[in-house]
Amino acid sequence: MNSLSNEQSSPFQVSNCLNCGNELPDSVRFCPACGQSAHTHRLDMHHILHDLLHVFTHADKGFLFLTKELALRPGITAKAYMHGKRKQYFNPFSYLVLTIAVSAFLTNYFHLLEMDTHNSNPVSAMISKNINLVFLIAVPITALINKLLFYKSGYNLAEHLALQAFMGGFRVFFFILIFTPLVLFYREHYFSVLTIYMAAWAAFLAWSNIQFFGGNKLWVIVRTILALMMTQVVITLLIFVAIKMMR
Repeated sequence: MNSLSNEQSSPFQVSNCLNCGNELPDSVRFCPACGQSAHTHRLDMHHILHDLLHVFTHADKGFLFLTKELALRPGITAKAYMHGKRKQYFNPFSYLVLTIAVSAFLTNYFHLLEMDTHNSNPVSAMISKNINLVFLIAVPITALINKLLFYKSGYNLAEHLALQAFMGGFRVFFFILIFTPLVLFYREHYFSVLTIYMAAWAAFLAWSNIQFFGGNKLWVIVRTILALMMTQVVITLLIFVAIKMMR
């Protein structure tokens, strides 16, 4: 009788979430408290490979999905993220870290920032060696400059940081598709290659900012170019200070 009574009062088995300890009925697939799957198994190579593939190819929020969206409508994608569509997109700062790793590898492996691979100057050597830090530092610097130049837009510093994380992350594809092949085949025309790359990137960034900020297009383009120049000046000064301190 007691057994029957217990079965009637507890029609579902209850377990605990392995992440937060919250009680979970058998009927739920995800913990309502923390969102972790209710059916977590021991890690094996199948799960690791599945999760890795999922990060890059997941249709709703994967790396490749975000890259495609940024290529087709960069400013609109960033604005959607700012306005609450967070689950749909890959995290901008995770995206930035992953793409910086790719940029750093390409830069060091192919000596992309050196006009002469046999005789590099101290500035080029410093940038090549610390390109990941240069890319990371550029994000808060550009975000702060944009916060000042686009102060009427109403976006706070954190939102400007997220925007620059998106843009800084996508910049690796300009490295791969434009800068890398041109440097490899036309290194003797290094400054021309650099000019083409910077012009292409400035045009893309201006297009993105027009979508993101709206308003007068010419004025947005001018402020975008000004922000790029100011960021470059600040980073160059920091590099010279770092070289001076190391001597």
